[in-house]
Amino acid sequence: MKNTKRAVSTGFTLVELLIVIALIAILSVAVLATINPIEQTNKARDAKFKNDAAEVLSAYERYFASQNNYPWNSLSLGVDTTIASQTKIAVGGTDPLFGVLGAGGIGSTNGELIKTSELKTSFVGKEPFTDSVAEVDRLYVYHNGSDSNYVCFVPKAKANRSGSVAANLKCMNPASGAAAALFNLGGNGGLCIAMTDANWTTAADLAPDATRANLLCVPEGNI
Repeated sequence: MKNTKRAVSTGFTLVELLIVIALIAILSVAVLATINPIEQTNKARDAKFKNDAAEVLSAYERYFASQNNYPWNSLSLGVDTTIASQTKIAVGGTDPLFGVLGAGGIGSTNGELIKTSELKTSFVGKEPFTDSVAEVDRLYVYHNGSDSNYVCFVPKAKANRSGSVAANLKCMNPASGAAAALFNLGGNGGLCIAMTDANWTTAADLAPDATRANLLCVPEGNI
């Protein structure tokens, strides 16, 4: 009597394939939620801005060591734009007083830090100094009128706007003279408050002013 063997299927059934596909989809969503590519992109952007801020801050100190003043005190800026020494100043990166762009405006001439080779000419083409740059993408400098400078930027990564990092956020009142100010969180009579994520939605919300804590500065810590 001849023995017969039943053929054994080695493939997957349709149900099994659907289950595997569903599991892969669930795992993919979980991985994307963990990685959060937009957040990672914003973190990289913030790291770049922080490095640029630190480089500008070092350039200010080198400039002062060689010129015995800061770019905003330079006579080469012109009488109308020169700020006297021992004067507070808080300006954005597209302002000639910042030192990267010249008095002629964006892209026309190099500023004091470029002309004295304290910064490379490539800085003029960086995002914080380009034409029509939004306030959220500028660098800002604050000088306290004596011997301290802070270079700040608006962080975009949620990790840099919440938790323990939020305690380092600052508010700025862009101006020159007595009105210029950089506040610690809770400063300015309590008006410098930490922003919630819901507030970080428009350029208007992100614009630095004395009522919003939205700037990370180099150096960090209290003013």
